[in-house]
This record gives sequence, C-alpha cells and structure tokens, in this order.
Amino acid sequence: MGDRAEPLLALILRRGGIAEAVAREAIERGGAFVRGRRVRQVDCAIQAGDRVELALQAATQPVLTRAHLLHLDDLLVVVDKPAGVAAQEDLAGGPALADLCSALLREIGERQATALLVHRLDRGTTGVTVLARTRRAQTALLLEFRQHRVEKDYRALVAPPPPRDSGIVEEPVSGKSALTRWEVLERYPDAALVRALPRTGRTHQIRLHLGALGCPLLGDKAHGGAALMTRPSGARHDFARPMLHAFSLSLRHPAGGDLRVTAKLPEDFEAAVAFLRR
Repeated sequence: MGDRAEPLLALILRRGGIAEAVAREAIERGGAFVRGRRVRQVDCAIQAGDRVELALQAATQPVLTRAHLLHLDDLLVVVDKPAGVAAQEDLAGGPALADLCSALLREIGERQATALLVHRLDRGTTGVTVLARTRRAQTALLLEFRQHRVEKDYRALVAPPPPRDSGIVEEPVSGKSALTRWEVLERYPDAALVRALPRTGRTHQIRLHLGALGCPLLGDKAHGGAALMTRPSGARHDFARPMLHAFSLSLRHPAGGDLRVTAKLPEDFEAAVAFLRR
C-alpha cells in the first residue's frame, strides 16, 4: 500500500475480496480491529504496517424478552441469560448483555433503563445473571462477588461420568486459587448430570475444573468435551455449546436481606438430558 494512508473500508475491499455491504456491516457492528483496537469508522486511516483484523460473521444474538426477566427492583435486574449472549462486547461485536438488559427495561416501560455488569457468564453458558441499576448497587454487588459471599449453583452435563459421587477440585486458574465443589445428580451409561458449586469465580473455572477431573463438559470442544454422542441405534445428538447452566444465585441484596433466584434448565439442556437417558 506504500506510505500513504488508506481508508479501512477501501483497504478491505481491495485486499479481502469481500462485498462492500458485508464489510461495511462488519465494521459498523464492531468487528474490525486496527493495531488491536476496535474501530467502527469505515474511513479510519490505515498506515503501512498496521495490523487489521475483521470478524465477518456476528454470533447469533438472541433478544431478551420478558420471559428472561427473573427479578426486578429499583437496584437490581436479574435475567436468565440465553446462550449466544456475551457479557461484554467480544471480537464479533454486536450488543452485549448490559445493552440487551437496558433495551428490555425500556421495552417494559422502565424510566431508568441503566444495567451495569456485575459478574460474567461465558457466551455459551445460560442461566441466572444479576446486573445493577445504579453505581452504588454495582459497587456493593462487586464487593459481594470479590469476597466470595455469593452462592452459585450450576448444572453441567459431562462425559465420561465422574468415578465418585462427589468431591472438590482445588486447582489454580490463571495463577489464582480456585475451588469447586461438585456432586453427581444423575448418571447415564456414558455421561452424568453434575451439580457444581464454585467457591471462587475465575474465568472458565467450572469448565477447567471438571476437565481436570477427567470429565469435560459436553460441547466444550476447547477443553476436550465431546461435540456429539451417538447410540447403538444410530441416534445422534450434537452439542452446539458447552452444557453449563447457572441454575441459582444467592446473594445479599444491596438494600438489605437475602435474595435467591433460580432459572429452569433451557430447552437444549433438557433435550440433551432426554437423549442421555435413553
């Protein structure tokens, strides 16, 4: 390209063999990175030697509806996060959980539609997620999570099944101490439904700890989990995501008192259980 700057969109069209409408949508969505920094301006000046990355396909982004709303008051909003929603904007761009929660609050007529992130579930993980509606509530909740006073209860489908019925995995995650209690709730011929109770909240903790136990999550290809299972009859089940669900969350409410919220297993999780029971 020489020493002259070139607009981002023009560079992509010249070098990438991509239709203009597709490239423009990807940039404006937030899927373009220049020198490791996200940019949304199609005319961003690209210099010789700049590293340009573009995520063309946005992940399918479900919309939060009233059915996802588990609890709402002046300080908190608790939702049943569907699979495919990122806690924070990632490489693919698109709206993150807080944005979707704010949109939901506006849709149901709330004048104050702020939703502030407190904790994170992986994009593929479903279930109970709490967000704050004020900065003061966010500060109080962050302290609860950091001091490990929040009780988190997950459901996971793993294969092979654990050799024991319960136990503790205490192994560092990213150099930080991490502890997960677990117990088998239901056994199948070649898998199990496991209850996981993480004492800490490290990134990918449950996935890593169950993997270390030799029982990775079904669908968790990044950590050795099977992407599909078959039966002698020829029946097959594909796992489109890691089979992990945040079933319940218990915490101290910023206004005082305790709050416990649960979320039923999603349809794809129930379908996987039904297949494993056959």
